[in-house]
Amino acid sequence: MKSLKNILAFFIPLLSMLIAFSIYLLINNVVDDYKSKISRDYSIVIVSNVPIIKENISELAGIKVERIQALPNDKIVAGIKSSLSDNSIELLKQKLPNFYQIYLEIFPTSSELEEIKQTLLKNKNIKKVEVFYKNHNQTYLLLLLLNSVSFILFFIITLFAIIIIAKQIKLWFHEHNVKISILRLHGASILYSASSILNYALFSSFLSFIISAGFLFYVSNNIDVLFPLELQDIVDVEINLGVELVKIFLLSFSISIFTIFGVLLKYKINND
Repeated sequence: MKSLKNILAFFIPLLSMLIAFSIYLLINNVVDDYKSKISRDYSIVIVSNVPIIKENISELAGIKVERIQALPNDKIVAGIKSSLSDNSIELLKQKLPNFYQIYLEIFPTSSELEEIKQTLLKNKNIKKVEVFYKNHNQTYLLLLLLNSVSFILFFIITLFAIIIIAKQIKLWFHEHNVKISILRLHGASILYSASSILNYALFSSFLSFIISAGFLFYVSNNIDVLFPLELQDIVDVEINLGVELVKIFLLSFSISIFTIFGVLLKYKINND
């Protein structure tokens, strides 16, 4: 019964932390995938007096430019040629500036859009820049907010998990102080003396990993658990479970081991 209590003291905070981390990983994958999808459809329109070469604008606000596509003037003239004479149309073609669409590799944030606009306008040959603030995707901003909230939640839970685990280790040392002292007198190392608490921690870490891995697998295949049905087309994302499971595994064991060794080091310093 006491062993079960010791295991649960590690297991519950670790599992809470790993579940929060799993949710963060899922939302982060959704945001990255959605960002990639909408970046393919989003473009910045610029009006220039001279032809634009992609090599001259390879990066904007730290975002790589995927391609720059010229908008044919014929399409622009076609919309108004019915009200103009042939001479006027030819003159208009000669006087029209160059129109381009700039496609970025990833979808920019609102602050990045402002930086991009100001950067482009510094070019004396660029007369007009349209970044379409009003069309800036609201769903993307909502997903970004959700991603930030999930990370903050994970960070807070991780702090509490570390505090709870550290307190549990200190309590264990207090309860077994006499036993540890006897073992130390007989030449046992502090690591050997605390072998039982290490076993509890490692077993709890493994158990927490298994359950959180099952949670991640289930939710990744049933994404509607986190998102409403209306967003199914948006959040339909393929998640690399192998990579994400490795992250969870490393986090589970590293938190336990580093916390334990931190408390062990402090105990050794105070008692040697």
